This record gives sequence, C-alpha cells and structure tokens, in this order.
Amino acid sequence: MTISSKRRTVVASGGAQVLPEEMIIEVFLYLPIKSILRFRAVCRSWATMLSSEEFCSLHMAKTEATSALPKLFFTSSTANFDATEVYLGSSSGPGDDLLFSLNDIRGDFVDMTPAPCRGLTLVDDAVAPAYFVFNAATRAVTRLPPCQAVAFATAGLGFDAWTKNYKVVRLFRGNLQDKQRIRCEVYTLGSDCWRPAIGGIPFRFCRAADCAIGHSIRDKQPPVFADGFLHWLLDPFFVAHRPRNAILSFSITDETFRCVQSPPFGAPGVRIMEHEGHLCAVQERLVSGLQLVELAGRLCMLRDLRNASSNCSALEIWNLNDYSSGGWSLKHRIDLLAHVARDLVEPQIVKVIGSVGDCESMNKVIITTSKRKVILYDPMLETLETILKIRGTQFSYQTEHSALRVSLLKETLVPVRQTTEEVGMVKAAREILLRIPADHVVQLKLVCKQWRKLIENQSFIRSYYLHHNTEKRPNIMLVGKGTRRSQFSFLPLKKLLQRCPSRDTWLNTKVVCSKPCHGLNLLSTEMKDYLYNPCTGYCFVNQTRGRELPGYFVEPANHAFAVDKKIVGLGFNMLKQEHVIVEFFYLWKDFRNRCPAFVVELEGILCAVLTNPVEEKLYIWKLKHGRWNRAYTVYLKGWSGYSLQTNVVVPWAVDPKDGRILLNTGRKVGLYDPSRRFIETLYDLDEVLGVKGTEQSSGLGVYDGIHITKCKNSVNKYGAGKPPLQKHRVFDDCSPTSRGNNFACSSATQSLEEIIPSYTGSMPLIPILYEESLESYPPWWKRRTLHR
Repeated sequence: MTISSKRRTVVASGGAQVLPEEMIIEVFLYLPIKSILRFRAVCRSWATMLSSEEFCSLHMAKTEATSALPKLFFTSSTANFDATEVYLGSSSGPGDDLLFSLNDIRGDFVDMTPAPCRGLTLVDDAVAPAYFVFNAATRAVTRLPPCQAVAFATAGLGFDAWTKNYKVVRLFRGNLQDKQRIRCEVYTLGSDCWRPAIGGIPFRFCRAADCAIGHSIRDKQPPVFADGFLHWLLDPFFVAHRPRNAILSFSITDETFRCVQSPPFGAPGVRIMEHEGHLCAVQERLVSGLQLVELAGRLCMLRDLRNASSNCSALEIWNLNDYSSGGWSLKHRIDLLAHVARDLVEPQIVKVIGSVGDCESMNKVIITTSKRKVILYDPMLETLETILKIRGTQFSYQTEHSALRVSLLKETLVPVRQTTEEVGMVKAAREILLRIPADHVVQLKLVCKQWRKLIENQSFIRSYYLHHNTEKRPNIMLVGKGTRRSQFSFLPLKKLLQRCPSRDTWLNTKVVCSKPCHGLNLLSTEMKDYLYNPCTGYCFVNQTRGRELPGYFVEPANHAFAVDKKIVGLGFNMLKQEHVIVEFFYLWKDFRNRCPAFVVELEGILCAVLTNPVEEKLYIWKLKHGRWNRAYTVYLKGWSGYSLQTNVVVPWAVDPKDGRILLNTGRKVGLYDPSRRFIETLYDLDEVLGVKGTEQSSGLGVYDGIHITKCKNSVNKYGAGKPPLQKHRVFDDCSPTSRGNNFACSSATQSLEEIIPSYTGSMPLIPILYEESLESYPPWWKRRTLHR
C-alpha cells in the first residue's frame, strides 16, 4: 500500500541508495503515535508525509486490524474542580497514567461520547456551557466556537465520508419567542461558527426531535454515530404511541432527518392498560432500559432485562439490518446470572460502549457499569472478564449517572482542526492581553469584535486570573462613595496621601466588605448587597429581604464588620462554577454572653479566632485533616488602635513571602510579624482624615509588596514601596482642589463628629482586599441544564 502513485527511491547525498519511500511508510505504520509525532520534527518532507490524510488513513486501518485488547480512557475532575483530567485506563488507579488535562473544563458536569468517531471524542461541558473535541492519542484539543445559550441541548459528532469532514450536530430548544423553537445547528471542524442544518427540522419531525432532546439529557444518552447517521433514542412513552418512531436519525452528508422503528419488542417501562374503555400507555420508570450503541460499524440497540422480570437477568443486543425496512435481528444475549453474580447484576446502570476484534460477528463487547468497572464479553466463549476498575479519583460528589465517563481510545493521527481563536496571531494577542491591567483590558474590548470575543471568553478570564494571582499576595484598595451610576468608587491610598480627600468620596452609610472570592467582592449595606469587581467596575445588585421578615427591628451589632441585623457571605460553587450570596437574618442576639470568637479564611484554610480582651491576644486555630491545631498567637498589648477592649481585630490574610499576618480593624490595617511581635501600620483612617484619636498614633506607611490601587471604572495603577510618612505631614497644606470642594483641612485636634456633623458611626473610607481579575456575574440567568 502506498500513499502516492509515484514510486521514488531516495538517494543520499553521497550517492548511496536508501530505502524506497513505500518501504519507509510501511515501517512508519508499525510505530506508535508518540514516535510518529516525534519523527514529524526530523525534516519537512517527513512532516508532510506523516501528516498527510492518506498516511493517517493507512495508520488507522493498520491499528484497527492489529488491536486485540481495547484501550480505554476516563475523565475525572481535580480536587478543586478547577480542571478535568484525562487518564489512560490501563491500571486500577490514576497514578502515572495521566494523559492530559482540560484546564478549560471546570466543575463536575461533563459528558463525553462513549466511543470516538474515527479517533475524535466530543466533550460537552454543561457548566460553561461549551463543546470540546480532542484526540486522546495525540492529546490535541480544540474548543468549538460559542453557540446559542439554551437550557436544553444535545450534540453528537459524526464524519462526512463524502467531504471527509467532521461535523458536530446540535439539537436544542430555543427561546419561547422563536418562530420555530426546536432547532438544529451544525459545526464543521475548522470553520468559524455554527450554522443551521441545510434541511432544517421538518415539521413532522419536530415532536420527535423535542423528545430526543429530553431523553438524551434525562438519561445521559448522547447520540450514536453509525452508518453515516447520528441516532437519537426516543423516550419509551413516545415510542408506545408511535412504534415506527423509536429512533431519530440525522444524515451527516445530506443533513436530513428520518425515523427508524424499534425492534420487535414492547417499549421497556411502558405498560398498556385499559381505562374507561380505552387503551392507555402508562410509563413505569426502570433502572435501565434501552440504549443505542455502534458495534463493528453497525447500529445496535442494548435491551436491559434485569428489571423486566424477577426470573430474568440478561442483556440483549439487537442489530439493525436495514434502514428502509427497519428490520432488526437479535445478535447477542448475555445471561448475567450464569457468569457474574454481582458485577453486572447490582449496578444501577449497565451500558455497552463498543466492541473490539477483527471479526465482525465475533467481536468482543465492552460493557461499563455505574460501579466504575469495565467488563469484556466474549460471545464465542460466553465469558465475562473485568478489565478495568477505576479507583482513587474524585467521585465524592458523583452519582451513578455521572460515573460513566469511560471511552474507547483509538490510536489515530486524525488532526483536530483549530478554530480561528487558536491561530498564531490570536495566541500572540492573548499573551499580550494577559499582561495588561484589568481596566485597560476592558477598554480594549472596543478595538474589534475578535478582541472582544477573546476577552469575554471564559478560558481567557480564567487564564488572566491565574496569571495575576499566582503569588496570592494581599492587594488593598479603599472604598468610597461613587458618582453618577456607580454606587461605590475604589480609591488609591496614594491619592489620599497627596492631598486632603474630598467629602464627596466619603461614605454616608455603613458598608461591610468581604474578602475576594474568585475575583469578586461583596459590599453589603442595610438594604442591598453589591457584587463588585474592583478592577473593572463591574457591579451586580442584590436586594435584601430583611425588612420583610417579622420581628426584624432588633439592635444590630456595633462594630466595623457587621451591618444591620444580618450576616452576608460570598461563596463559590465549585461544581457549578458560579458565585453564591448567602444571607442570614437574626431576630435576637446575645451580645453580652456570647463567646468572643469568629471564623476566618487564611491561606485557603478555615480558621477559628478566639479573642482574649484581658490579655490583648488573638489565638488563631487552623482546621487541617479534620483536626484543629493552634497556628498563631497575636500579641496586641501596647499597640494603639488594635486594642481588643474597643475594637474587633480580624486577621485578614497571611503574606506568603514572609509569613506576616495582615490585621484589619476597619480604621487601621497593619502587618503583624509573629517572630518580632511588631505591627507595621499600612493604613490609618484617623491620620488620613486628620482626626484626633484617643491613643497615640503609630505612623502611616505603604508596605513593599502590598499593592494599593484604585478603580472608578477606569483604574490607575500606582507603584508600591513608599517609605513611611511623617505624622500629619499630608495635612499641613490643603490643595486647591480640596478648597474648591468646600472642605477645610482639619487639625489634629478635631474629632470625626466635628468634621462630619451628620456622622452616624459609619466610616468615610473602608479598606478592601481584592484580586486582579476580569470576573463578572452573569446579568441574566445562564441558560443551562446541570443534570446528574
């Protein structure tokens, strides 16, 4: 076999003859994928030869003819659900069998085709939502362009034998206002966007397509590609009324629909009964019923009889003989009780994902179970053999439906065609944008549509967050009153140190700020909660319900970290990859006899802080491996502004560089050195405003490494590392700007009530920790279905 009609003999430069090209190709056909990929780098001629479509087809045929045992791979989420890893299923545990990681697929709602389409596998990420296609053998991955966001959709991957193109076909339910709600889109690998199917969905197939969408999502059954068609199994209740419409098929070449009737047996889970003189179909939910599968290139149907009768425990595999007549024949019947007592009888779900072998009639059948086992059935010997047991992966949140994430691995060199977002110029622009401040990146969305599409891509947002927050060092801003449509502004400390602050930037209501959570901060007031990205100015407003609750009028806590009569927290759902606001409203609280303790997060670990106002100490305990251990003791005696008698001192963060603890009282922020028991004050509200304090001030400085910046929809960055300033040096001279704002610089003998006649206890400026990110909360409900 050759890949060219021309027969050549390669002649070396010295005149000596070497092997003919046909013989070299024959040698390459016996090499594994990894070696062939390396040989592509030898020279251009080899790269062209080994990348040609003819050689890839020859290598695929050679591999299929010589394969004896199936190769499997499975997916598993990482511990933090921030990526999905693909493992080679050659042993009982992950170990060193990691193939590659899909960093763009987060959460734990991932579905993939159980059998590859000529070497390529389609992955559906319901969290994003997004689609990916990868070649597990070459580890090449591509992310498909964004499609219309809908709540219910199903997609499959097929191959067009006429044009030699791979196509992803997607059925979905559109919006209610759409003229035709049930729609079909097609994406050809390597193209720029999705397009409607050429023939659309004829009216007579709309109900069947709608039924196929619901059944595919509910029973986790993606379409199966066989004989040039994608096949969707319809709901048994639908089939009971229309026996000739059991399967909806879509031609990859013609892009037209057709229906196929079911094998000669009743629909599982449907019982026909008489009611008031009429025959009715009653649906009964079974553990597992029917399933479509491709075996040896032919469409087959698996029938699970474990729950059909108490005396029967078998699996039947039916083969479709002819599409036009709809004739089926029984190909295999697997008696489970005769071979295995528990491996196939107990699991809730049993599925067939494919076959392996060189004889079509005697191919070994590959069976997976929801107990995370893969079993090989030999129809000639009628034996069952367990070939894979998956252990040691992140299955703590998974149901039996989500455990079936095993697929066949085919050794093939089929290329994964890149989209326009993955070409060289776009990659270069991506690397440049990763190094630009967030506020400037937001403005660069106006350059062109391609840049806007790139910046709003969730993969880029994730990469930007990781690029700027790898060191996890604390960054500080100051929150003030906003202007115009913005409720708050985020001010730089450097600007406040250069001149007296304008009263227009002072807060006139009490505000409590949370720590950053995946790029967003929660700012809470009495009536509203604001989800902010301080870097970009993004804001999402959540109206509180506290006033509607009975008995709401109680005395609130009186310190800097409590607002009104509620407790509000910002969290992140790792499974669904979305921010969550949690509110607690209390009707009564004992401020006299309560334990002086609270919980914080430090270095990503839950910590408990116990205060001792008598000895002026903070005891910080960390929860590790289910046990509490004392981590730090903070000595505050003698430090002005940090007394536990008059303040609530919160450990804010731990600097990973030197281990110093960032303390926050609301009015002061300082770094505590545990080894020297020394506090370096970074921010003092009384000194910034020139207010008389009850204790001796400790000076004001900007710590090298603590970045203090601002954002008012357009953020200016200021460098760190300024030396400590002398006491009240800033307030000796009032700038013209401050005089123009009718604000007179106060001396150090004025109190805050004298400066602000309407002072109610709220602080004019509040320090806040932030993370450099482009994160935002969807302004509308993300249309997706997260079904487990």
